[in-house]
Amino acid sequence: MAGKELLEKYKGKKVTFREVSSFPDIKVQYVSSFADYEIKPASNSSFSAEIIKVQTVTSFPDVKLKKVPAFGDFEVYFE
Repeated sequence: MAGKELLEKYKGKKVTFREVSSFPDIKVQYVSSFADYEIKPASNSSFSAEIIKVQTVTSFPDVKLKKVPAFGDFEVYFE
């Protein structure tokens, strides 16, 4: 399952992002505009639906994310 489709099933939920350097589930790029999804950083991993292995890239991402202080498409706890 590719980036956008993988994250689509977690809309409205909380997930945990585990940063990896190789073999990620998705490659993400954090942007300030034109994002595919807006994410709200979470302070803890309680009630997290799943752990997703992510690799942060500067080009050719699977999905573009924008960090927002409130009302994101889903919450993300960063390990």
